[in-house]
Amino acid sequence: MSFIDFSKTDAVKEFVADQDAEQRRKQEMTAALGAFLADCHYPVAKDGAVMDASYVKTIIGYHMVRCGWRKVADPVIKPRRVIAAGVIEDAVEWVDIGEPDDPLAGLENMSVRELAELTPAARAAAIRRLGGEYEHDLPEPETPWQVTPNITITDDPITGDDLLRGGK
Repeated sequence: MSFIDFSKTDAVKEFVADQDAEQRRKQEMTAALGAFLADCHYPVAKDGAVMDASYVKTIIGYHMVRCGWRKVADPVIKPRRVIAAGVIEDAVEWVDIGEPDDPLAGLENMSVRELAELTPAARAAAIRRLGGEYEHDLPEPETPWQVTPNITITDDPITGDDLLRGGK
């Protein structure tokens, strides 16, 4: 009995090439969606208004990536962590691309006037970081309240197949 090896036929080579191209396209679209979602983390309007886009960014990103959106320009702003009392944990401010990633960068070289111009929460964090004690009416950082979450996920994550075929 002889064995026929179909793996070297043109039809098989073309099929494999098509599969590889589709896989690369899925990976590229998934990466583009990730970039879009990262860039929509608390977007800032022209007038300085900040939006919590967490409820809509996935839907808009899914649609825009399927419409061909890709990040092609060099950014002029970047997100930086916010140090302030009463803000949500993952809050960011969008700053010029040349600004330091840490809002307290260069702390050792700050003048007393520059320290005084910081927000109260940032000033307290700066003094703590320098090893000092700070007399203030802000509570000291403490272990936050904890609870074991019970999360039910009803939506499947977006995959490359969804991006190519519209989730069908």
